[in-house]
Amino acid sequence: MLKRLRKAHPILFCVLAEVVFLASLFVTDLVFTIALVLFRADFASIDTYLYSTLQELVGAMVAVLFLVRTDRAGLLRRRGSAFQWPAGGHVPAGVHWLQCLWGVGAGPAGERRAAACGTHLHLPCQHGMVGVAEEFIFRGVIAQTLLEHFGTSRAGVWKACLLSGVLFGAAHLTNILSSAPFGVLMQCVFAASLGTLFAAIYFRTGNLWVTVFLHGAMDISSMLIGGLYGTTTVADAVSGYDASMLLSVLLYLIPTAVLLRRKKLPEVQLYWHQYVKK
Repeated sequence: MLKRLRKAHPILFCVLAEVVFLASLFVTDLVFTIALVLFRADFASIDTYLYSTLQELVGAMVAVLFLVRTDRAGLLRRRGSAFQWPAGGHVPAGVHWLQCLWGVGAGPAGERRAAACGTHLHLPCQHGMVGVAEEFIFRGVIAQTLLEHFGTSRAGVWKACLLSGVLFGAAHLTNILSSAPFGVLMQCVFAASLGTLFAAIYFRTGNLWVTVFLHGAMDISSMLIGGLYGTTTVADAVSGYDASMLLSVLLYLIPTAVLLRRKKLPEVQLYWHQYVKK
């Protein structure tokens, strides 16, 4: 059924994948909370990082299920290739560059992560699992589906990047339950531009694990800068976002344009032409 829906109505399939993914996180959180209440656990003693790691693990399993049921599990084994950044250097240099942007005010995308200090070992595990879960679903399932639908022409690649970015940004609307509406809107704009960049990186490298690594590294650095040693919660931080977050659109869409410049389009076509419908 999922395979037929993906082929006949790819955009509807992408929306469904996102909804199911977010619902799995909510249900997992609800089930864990009920279990803790039934066992009369002390919530104050719960390691929030470990708790969130288990939650994201369920989300990753949902994403893998979508990949398996649509015959795209092989994407998890694709090696692809690194690429040269404009200033020189391979992907690790890009990681450092993105982390710098993150630290100077781009803001955290880890909307579901607690800001309280937890076990230091669990922090990288939790953020690493966030990278796995969200990249599997938003790049491996959603961006991949859109690329196959729109094709590997320049316009098609841009459509796939932008629409997958919008869906990634829309996922952050769930924070409306705990944060100020304007702050959540700014977070959605930021996340949409970041999601567009991640899709471009995925298409250029042909390797899903590159964006998994980038996503996890950025989340960890953002927590170290604004959460682990901070005094505010993530909900309060999101509520404090203002119009300056709109700068993230330029910070992320400019390098996206560089990555998808016309002379580099053959690399995208090389990696993905066999997946695109004729």
